[in-house]
Amino acid sequence: MAQHANRDANAALKARFADVYGQYERLRDGMGEMQTRLAELTISATDEEELIRATVGPRGQLTSLEIEPRAYRVYEAHELAEQITKVVAEAAASATDAVQEVMGDYLPAGTGAMDYLKDGKFGSLLRNSDARMRESNE
Repeated sequence: MAQHANRDANAALKARFADVYGQYERLRDGMGEMQTRLAELTISATDEEELIRATVGPRGQLTSLEIEPRAYRVYEAHELAEQITKVVAEAAASATDAVQEVMGDYLPAGTGAMDYLKDGKFGSLLRNSDARMRESNE
């Protein structure tokens, strides 16, 4: 009976190892492609009047801002500033979603890295590692 339990445990362990190793190989093999996709990622957003267009990179950094001359007649100075801020924030949020989508093709869901991309909390990076360490100490 104990030998049968050991075989079952070994088979489960081998299957888990094969799964983890497969994920690692997929990540390693796709690393160059993932880096290229992320480096080339740009996202744009516009205001409702389509007078302001903000383009951001993969980290949400502003790479381009276009303001139609008519915007200066439509918006007062404080409104224009608010609209620019809003459009840049929308583009940055969309960039975060796009980065998650790209990373999701390479990293399994529920990993600390994917959680961090979603919530921006550094603790998310460590949460899964902390849980595994607690499990291994039990």
